[in-house]
Amino acid sequence: MRTISLDNILDDFFFDADYKLIIGASRDAARGQVVNLDVRRKIGETDLSGMPHLGSGIIWNYQGREVMATPNLKDPMVTVIDMKTWQTLKEIPTQGPGFFMRSHENTPYAWVDVFSGPNRDAMHVIDKRTLEIAATLRPIPGKASTHVEFDRYGKYALVSIWEMDGALVIYDAATLKEVKRLPMKKPVGKYNVWNKTRLSSGTSH
Repeated sequence: MRTISLDNILDDFFFDADYKLIIGASRDAARGQVVNLDVRRKIGETDLSGMPHLGSGIIWNYQGREVMATPNLKDPMVTVIDMKTWQTLKEIPTQGPGFFMRSHENTPYAWVDVFSGPNRDAMHVIDKRTLEIAATLRPIPGKASTHVEFDRYGKYALVSIWEMDGALVIYDAATLKEVKRLPMKKPVGKYNVWNKTRLSSGTSH
């Protein structure tokens, strides 16, 4: 076992694509930490205020650079960070604090929920090419929509309606049109094992 001394406890974190870096944040700190696991020390900081949910952070290529994005459990925004400079590229305003974010290599969109507040029925679809919200879906108005997940091909996005009279709503990831709806009681915790084990950049690690 090895230990690495850090400035603050990491309450939440995720790995970069090579599993050499941990990007983490503390609820009591104004900035996040970037830790290199090879040299075993902090090598950078990120401007992550509020309560970022890095456990659902994702990565993609934006204008020739690798970026990461994370929702925020406290503030209504998604933060996009350059993974070379660790500077914030953009804070994308949302209709409320978010919990879960997903994408896939075969789609130009990243999906993020609004997990708390009066707009819990909203699901934002962010264009990864422009860093703008391309659409806001409401699968069932007034019902909480959350925890989107992709199939292994990036063709379909599956959204949970987190209610006792809820459903699993399947969307065409290209057209953003509903394909099918399966009634379920508070569906949650669905993870694509294929995407996880193949280290898809659209899922968290």
